[in-house]
Amino acid sequence: MKENEIFKIRININGSILPLNIVRKEEEVYRKAEKIVMRILKDYQKKYNQKSYDQILTYVAFKIAVAYAKKESDEELLPLAEKIKILDAELEQLLENK
Repeated sequence: MKENEIFKIRININGSILPLNIVRKEEEVYRKAEKIVMRILKDYQKKYNQKSYDQILTYVAFKIAVAYAKKESDEELLPLAEKIKILDAELEQLLENK
């Protein structure tokens, strides 16, 4: 089977089955995402057992969105951090030569 081949998987989120067509090489990512959502959902169901299921799903979606936004922000800062390292090395070299 080819890595880029499209195939069907079924993701189960608390009993809701999501049939998806995905690229085979991305299956592990989808399975991991399924586990992450289920772990957060179970945690929130315990923590907020007085809330409706829709409210709990909103908490879950927001928590995942915040994590995504943080990761995106970190990725935006990465090139800047690399430039700072280079400039720092150049500055140290200049100071050593004086």
